[in-house]
Amino acid sequence: MVDAQTISIVFAGLSIGIAAIYYTLTLRNSQKAQQLQLETRQSQLFMQLFQHYIDKEQWIQRWKLTEMEWDDYDDFTRKYDSSVNIENFAMRYNNWYFWDGMGLLLRKNLVDREMIYYLLGGGFGVLFTWDKFQSVIKQMRVQLDLPEMFIWFEYLADEMRKVAIDKGNPWNPVVDGGALILKET
Repeated sequence: MVDAQTISIVFAGLSIGIAAIYYTLTLRNSQKAQQLQLETRQSQLFMQLFQHYIDKEQWIQRWKLTEMEWDDYDDFTRKYDSSVNIENFAMRYNNWYFWDGMGLLLRKNLVDREMIYYLLGGGFGVLFTWDKFQSVIKQMRVQLDLPEMFIWFEYLADEMRKVAIDKGNPWNPVVDGGALILKET
């Protein structure tokens, strides 16, 4: 025969079991909701950056930057240094800091590497800009004693190059005095 004490122990055990199951389900649902919220925030962040990237004025600025030509770092500074060409300096830094910020967000896993690659034209804009200006940026690091200047821009370009290679689309330009020449692979 079952007495009252046994019944109360069984009910207490069942209550604890049900509470544990309820807690586990609640925790799992909460984690799913947090993950969904994180993905939504990441998407919103990326779309804000994408809106900047596709802005008409940004395209005009990027095009003007592609037209720049120089022989060496000294020639570059004579033509485009902030003291002689503030408009060009502003366009350049606007563009470079955009890529630098994207690189930092990628490094911190706040944006997805393939999302950047696909939405930003197969990484073309990043790779084109980095390859065109990397010698200048690297020399600026030395001249200004700022070894970390635009390191996330460089990181972003390296990552986009890796994705392009993974996708079977290697990027192999030749840079000649600021002119970017695409060569056959």
